[in-house]
This record gives sequence, C-alpha cells and structure tokens, in this order.
Amino acid sequence: MRLKSFTGNSLPEAMQQVRDAMGVDAIILSSQAAEDGTGVRVTAALEDSPLDDLHFNDEPASYCDLDSIAEALSFHRTQAGLFDRLVGAAAAMNAPDSVMALAGAIDSALTFAALPPPLSSRPTMLIGPPGAGKSATAAKLCARARLAGCHPAIVTMDTAKSGGLAQAAAFSKALDAELLQVEHPSALPDAVLACGNNRFVVIDTPGANPFLESDLARLAEASETARAETVLVLPAGGDAAESAEMAAAFKGAGARTMIATRLDTARRFGSLLSAAAAGPLALLAASDSPHIGEPLRPLNPVALARIFLPTEITDGPDSHTEDLEPWSKR
Repeated sequence: MRLKSFTGNSLPEAMQQVRDAMGVDAIILSSQAAEDGTGVRVTAALEDSPLDDLHFNDEPASYCDLDSIAEALSFHRTQAGLFDRLVGAAAAMNAPDSVMALAGAIDSALTFAALPPPLSSRPTMLIGPPGAGKSATAAKLCARARLAGCHPAIVTMDTAKSGGLAQAAAFSKALDAELLQVEHPSALPDAVLACGNNRFVVIDTPGANPFLESDLARLAEASETARAETVLVLPAGGDAAESAEMAAAFKGAGARTMIATRLDTARRFGSLLSAAAAGPLALLAASDSPHIGEPLRPLNPVALARIFLPTEITDGPDSHTEDLEPWSKR
C-alpha cells in the first residue's frame, strides 16, 4: 500500500487531486483541515500500485522506522494482540514516514466518525465511568453548537452526585444553554421534546459502574427511551485491559462511539486503542483540557499516530525523562 497527502481549497478539489494522481481505486484514509487553517488535507492510499506509475513524494521521503513504531506502541502499553496487528499492518504499508505508516495501520484496525452536528434530530447522550469528564464534555459540545450559531440544551440525569447539579447549572449559565433535570429514564422523551426542534440537546448521565448490571440496564433504558446517539466518554491513562472491558460493557448499554478525555494528564494512550478496538467503538474526538473554552479535538488516523510518535521515547531504570510534547502540538 502507498500513501500520499493532498491539499486543496475544498474537499472536492482535494478529492479531484486524489483521482488525478492515484486513480479511482484510491482509498481515502483521512480528511482534515490543512495545518495552516485554510483548505482541506486528504490522505489517500492505493493497493499494489506500480512504482513507475505514481510519484508520491515531490521531496525525498522521510525514513519509516518500524522499530520506532513498535517502541512507541510498547511505551504506550498497547495490548499484545493489538500491538502485533498494528506493527504487522505498519510493516505492510509502503509509507513515506513512520507517522503515515502507523496512521495506515490504525486506520485498518479502528474506525473513526465525525462529532454530532450542531443540529440533529436525535439528542447526544454521554455515558461512562465516574470521573470521566462527561459534564465538561457536554459543555464543550454545547460550546461547539454555540459557535455554530445553534442554541444548546443540557438534560442532566446527574442530580444525585454532590455538586453535580451545581456544575451543570454553572455550565449552562456560561453557555446560555437551557438546563433540564431528569430523575428517571422514562422522563427523557418529554424533556427532549421540551427542548424544541432548533436546539442541540446533550444528555449528561451519572457515572456508571460498567461491571454492575443495574447501572448498565439503566443506561440502556435511557438510551432507548431518548432515541439518543450514545457516546462513551473514557479517560486516557487507564489500564489497557480494563479499558477494553469497560468499552465492551458500555457498548452493551448503547454506546456506538467514543470521546477520549484527560489526555493532558496522561502519558500512555494504549488504553484508548484497546477500548476502541474492543467495543468496537468509532473514535470521535479527544479532550486535553478540563476548561470548556478549550474545544474537543477531532480524531483521525493521522492525528492519533502523531499522539503515539513523540520525538523521543525511552523506558527503564536508566532512561532519561521522556521529552514528550503535548499531544495536541504534534
């Protein structure tokens, strides 16, 4: 497989560049805003392409170091089975550098999706373990809707936790968002209906124990009665096996996608790969700040590969402290 990135003023323009250079059989791996903030950058791949037919690099290609990919995945405590799968896929990529090789491998193992649109016919319901950052994530989603010119509404079910309602009230006031309280899943349809058709509605649920049947049943009931797009909110830095089990449990409660939080307080992110693969859950975005003014950052294979490949990684008793940049700057 060979990879190449194209930048255009619009997605159709970038896609036309892909077709012109790589033909109709090219596979789109990711699309995102260009690094300078203008235009769109599209990364595409082509299976089994003759070298003479394609010119993937106008400049000399960077060296793809498979050892650095394996070392990074090991540092991040990636589970053994997923580790082997990613390294094997990266080795099969004829990519210009390590980031693109790992991005192609990640794209083959995980799925990605876009954040919910500011106006949707279905509410977005956030579920997850206690302390995952669901309320802050709800506020960030509402802030995003606000910036898009929409009027957000927060429906909180987190009324029992000490300070939970006060936090929701503070967020809703700061965002000029409507706030509704719901005690039981059966009341969700009326609450969502009361928000009206022209609002972005996010449902904030209490922290749930993923290994407690009653907690999962309550979430499943809430997701079904609200007809919600249910998103797992999971913090980074956890044990990979534990996170995988959590993701599988919350998938059974209705989650189909995932937002990763607390990337600013973690250094190892293998648990996020394990959770997304085990669900399986499509990755939407990541949060690297508890402040609602800091937006959620959309995730795609290239962005995730850059999280995993810092400038230098060592481990062991005689190693130096890892010189890791904040993930959002990679």
